[in-house]
Amino acid sequence: MKAVRIYGKKDVRVENIPIADPRDNQVQIKVKYCGICGSDLHAYLEAWGLPTEPHPLTERTLPITLGHEFAGEVVKVGANVTTLKKGDAVAVEPLIACGKCDNCRRGDYNFCNRVFAPDGAGNFLGFSDDGGFAEYANVQEVFAHKMPAGMSYELGALAEPTAVVFEGIKRSGLHEGQNVAVLGAGPIGLLTALLAKIAGADNIYIIDVSKSRLAKARELGIKKTLDPLKVDVVEEVKKDCPNGVDITFEAAGVQATFDSGLKLTRRNGTFQIVALFGRPVTIDLTNDLIMNGIKIETTLAYNNSFTSVLGMLKNHPELFEKIITKKIGLDDVVEEGIKTLAFDKEQVKILVSPEK
Repeated sequence: MKAVRIYGKKDVRVENIPIADPRDNQVQIKVKYCGICGSDLHAYLEAWGLPTEPHPLTERTLPITLGHEFAGEVVKVGANVTTLKKGDAVAVEPLIACGKCDNCRRGDYNFCNRVFAPDGAGNFLGFSDDGGFAEYANVQEVFAHKMPAGMSYELGALAEPTAVVFEGIKRSGLHEGQNVAVLGAGPIGLLTALLAKIAGADNIYIIDVSKSRLAKARELGIKKTLDPLKVDVVEEVKKDCPNGVDITFEAAGVQATFDSGLKLTRRNGTFQIVALFGRPVTIDLTNDLIMNGIKIETTLAYNNSFTSVLGMLKNHPELFEKIITKKIGLDDVVEEGIKTLAFDKEQVKILVSPEK
């Protein structure tokens, strides 16, 4: 089969490789669509999250088939599979977990105690085991979620990034009528604002310097868009919310947005980190947090979320479909996909189809 394989920094190759049969607890999926994530960009540019030594659970090292936001059709089932059958449409939860450690047993399998890798390799398919930039992929039965009848495979491929955001919404404790600010209008920021809207938030502000990203936010129904190069963001938000917002979602991952996010959040409010930060940030712990009672929450991936996420995708397809801005084939993953995301702010979510 054709697959997009990463060998290291800026070394991605489209190759023909053997198709392995699924193990007893796996299903084999004919991949229909797989989204490109910002983490794929970091893997390509920096070799971030890739296994340079045998991974503690998968025992895999480079090369690895990239891609972790995917959906497809079940074409084979392992001997012990009971909940899925050939022909089922599934969205993949691409986590790697042992299922046996203390955290896995309590349901926090995104913090599996056995996947910590000394080289920083990720606990995802597409990083520490083969992922979805291929014609076929083998996935554990428990992580292949049957999609609602009639749902498109394109929407199925959005389940993973939407689950990332849904986890942040859960951790923040957001409830109807609260005021929210979202820092960053990339795919994760846009999805955060959209889920906050679906959850019934009152004022929703989204903040970015990209005109096209803010225009996409307005297309999604997020009316309060702010460009910090043009206005004083804190001043603008406090016209409607004089005490600040109840919850600020950090979806940009840089010092400047971290600082402004703290200023936007009301006393005793919540500062929810959704982004990953490429560099350490500094903070005045006493004056910025303790004296204001601000709670900082973080997330890592998701757990027990895909059923809810697929329900939201099913109920709001016309909104989520607007997140998808481009579709390409496997041969174009690097030039038309990963590299494009680095500079073309018109793009939000690029989907890769092995059938193109």
